[in-house]
Amino acid sequence: MSDRFRTLERESFDAIIVGAGLGGLSAAAILARRGRRVLVVDRHYVAGGNATIFKRRGYEFDVGLHYIGGCQPGGPVQRVLRAAGAEGVVFEEMDPDGFDTLVFPDFTFRVPKGTAAYHRRLREQFPDEQRGIDRYVSLVEALVALQGASAGHLAALAQTLPGALLLLRWVGSTFGAFLDTCTSNPRLRAVLSAQSGDYGLPPSRASLVIGAGLPAHYMAGAYFPRGGGQVISDSLVESLERNAGKVLLRTSVERILVERGRVSGVEIESKHLGRRIVRAPIVVSNADLKQTMERLLGPAHVKPKVLARTRAFEMSPALGVLYLGVRRDLRAEGHPNTNYWIHPSYDAELPYAAVARGEFSEVPTTYISIASVKDPTNSHLAPQGITNLQIMSLVPSTPEAWGTTAAEVASGAYSKSAAYRARKEAFSASLLSAARRVFPTLGDEIAYQEVATPLTHQRFTSSTGGTSYGIAVTPAQFLWNRPSARTDIQGLYLAGASCRTGPGIVGALLSGAVAASAVRGKQSLGSAFRSMFATPIPTPT
Repeated sequence: MSDRFRTLERESFDAIIVGAGLGGLSAAAILARRGRRVLVVDRHYVAGGNATIFKRRGYEFDVGLHYIGGCQPGGPVQRVLRAAGAEGVVFEEMDPDGFDTLVFPDFTFRVPKGTAAYHRRLREQFPDEQRGIDRYVSLVEALVALQGASAGHLAALAQTLPGALLLLRWVGSTFGAFLDTCTSNPRLRAVLSAQSGDYGLPPSRASLVIGAGLPAHYMAGAYFPRGGGQVISDSLVESLERNAGKVLLRTSVERILVERGRVSGVEIESKHLGRRIVRAPIVVSNADLKQTMERLLGPAHVKPKVLARTRAFEMSPALGVLYLGVRRDLRAEGHPNTNYWIHPSYDAELPYAAVARGEFSEVPTTYISIASVKDPTNSHLAPQGITNLQIMSLVPSTPEAWGTTAAEVASGAYSKSAAYRARKEAFSASLLSAARRVFPTLGDEIAYQEVATPLTHQRFTSSTGGTSYGIAVTPAQFLWNRPSARTDIQGLYLAGASCRTGPGIVGALLSGAVAASAVRGKQSLGSAFRSMFATPIPTPT
């Protein structure tokens, strides 16, 4: 492995990527594979952004990857990885009869793979709501077909004309407004919006396309990469370095250089290299959108209208995570390979309203991911007989909500604050209380526990508000209302969760593919995919 910390042999490159998240890494690997000399710069000590792991004695925990769709043969994840030369990533499929288990006060609903099975299970659970269910599933089918059409499978979209017309009619609306036309049944509405934590907004505020697009994303199956999210990131970095690219970690980009209206490189700061100027005619920023526009570029180089719009963007809520080692071998017990969404009520609006007020819920809506079941061949997840399990929930992201201050966060002193530690302990207790709905004895079985907060996430990723999801997915900030890969500054491109491909692991990965295509003169996601495969790509050996 090349030195990723202390050396930089060149003073100029064909392209510089700011930020080693999946968007930056996929853009870098694709460009390097097509002959560009590429440098990736990131302030963290490991490449991957949210697709990384952290280690504790006997444990490995994923930071942000818990399950993804689009990994089926020929799916978008496989196509991007193949185009990037990221070889050897193997995906384990989750339970096709229920990859998500939705737990409500008086019933449970398991979300299956495939629109036909999903449709049938909804009708079985709610026999009096068949007309609304048919309407909803018709839209989901259209979104599934649209995902295929983005890769050139246009015939599939034509076969879902009723759903396509619904999509055109409601594309600019909220998910909640569309649900109003399907049903008034609170239990059915709760099921249809139960996975909203995957994008971080309630039905009343989320774009219809993200609300119905989330189940569409998983209809071809839900997957987890063998070895965890770090495997995807490492494969992209390995491809980049095989093609003479360079990754420089523990290095901050202080500013993006602009001369006479076009980028000319970046200024970096490193403990080992000091402050240096590195030149390139192309810069792809995979950094936080607001950080890119306000700090790395600044008012001198960003049009006032663009800067005002960027400052006005609403960020998505943040997540708090409890990482656990549990004294049970759930894999040996034959536990299903499923996630749990535990809802204390049928009202999907309540947890978001509490977070907006800066409050913690005593019994929060929680999500449980069982890494030891998802990744059964990974012996590094936990000691033998122990299960690696993670519980998470939406939380306030202000320092004050966590018992600290912005100054303490900036200095790093917040982690030693007694009030901060007390707030983490209370949050941990609330998650354990909620999780007992599924695992009644969980509190007595803990071998290891650690809490991650939005303040920690912001510290490592420079994400505004500590969010993993970029700008909020409201109708006013989704699809064409989201930033594209191209900018007003010649040679500057964007990638990441705030771009048009949307939030999440797959959205970030695709954003890099789109940015690379834009650098190469392509216009759309579909043409980006087609151009990636214009030349034969060797089969991994």
